[in-house]
Amino acid sequence: MITLRELDADPVTLAIEGDRFADPSSAVVEAEIDTAGLHSLPGLADCHAHLAMDKLADLAGLDDETIRGNTVRNAWAQVAGGVLLIADKGSNSDVSLEILRAPPATRPELQMAGRMIASGGGYYPGYGVEVGPDDLAAAVRRAAGPHGWVKIVADWPRRGVGPQANFPVEAMVAAVEAAHAAGCRVAAHTMAPAGIRPVVGSGVDSIEHGLFMTGEDLKAIAGRGGSWVPTILGVESIIEFLGADSSGGRLLSEGLDNVRLLLPEAERLGVTVLAGTDLAVPHGRVAAEAARLVDFGLSPTAAVAAVSTAAYDYLGVDRAPAPGGRADAVFFDSDPREDVTTLAEPALVIRMGKVVVDRR
Repeated sequence: MITLRELDADPVTLAIEGDRFADPSSAVVEAEIDTAGLHSLPGLADCHAHLAMDKLADLAGLDDETIRGNTVRNAWAQVAGGVLLIADKGSNSDVSLEILRAPPATRPELQMAGRMIASGGGYYPGYGVEVGPDDLAAAVRRAAGPHGWVKIVADWPRRGVGPQANFPVEAMVAAVEAAHAAGCRVAAHTMAPAGIRPVVGSGVDSIEHGLFMTGEDLKAIAGRGGSWVPTILGVESIIEFLGADSSGGRLLSEGLDNVRLLLPEAERLGVTVLAGTDLAVPHGRVAAEAARLVDFGLSPTAAVAAVSTAAYDYLGVDRAPAPGGRADAVFFDSDPREDVTTLAEPALVIRMGKVVVDRR
């Protein structure tokens, strides 16, 4: 038996039978897990993960066997960090999707994109599927599936001319329509001013990075129920890699300055802001991104939601602690809204009825 004290909710006492919560009045209760004084969440969520990789340098290319090993190991690292929900935003091979067949107790709940889609020269060389504008919708139809997401790289720097949009808005609109017809959502990478109009104008579901959006863009996203994953730590890691004084570093720094202005407005407008690590920190450390969201102007309450409940609700994953639900919960020594850094050290992690971490 266990008592869950979710934020702003009455305590709920449930039994655990196998991997599910159960009504304690009709269950055989052999022991009680003491959670007195602990605050709970349904799980942390990383909404811009890449389980196939360990670090940005892996974008240079991994073979399929390495990807298989990485996804299994990194999925468990996420669980051990209290991250029980992942939106994986793609890799270089659909082999990464094989993790969806692993037993749920060995991984987080997963929604994933497979191989990323970009234009010729519009991403790291040889990484992902390269298509022209006329073939984008067909590529999206081929990439769509029950895994839930398709990832499009919407802008990229070209030598000598700077960042350019990879696809015009008409091609992006057709791609989004193709994905939605197949029951998939579209995530779009945009880090430069050139990519914003095709991304926002096409109705993509999730904007990844989105450094150069405007207040009007936020209104459009809020109006259609879209999401924004700023990946602040990820952008900062790229600036460090490029050099702060490089042309790319200066552009991304300008974009982060804009994010500082946008985040409070996004919260005011009701935009679904989500936390994502994008390989900037080890798997399982999405709490660090929540702290950065606060540094950049999101309220602690909204940052905690971004790394937990808002992700569950946006991704359509049930989070209610009730009989019949997944026996998942992450517990903390104090209310994380009072100090978001509390999220980095869960006192207790339970996944599918099994205690994974116990620091009580």
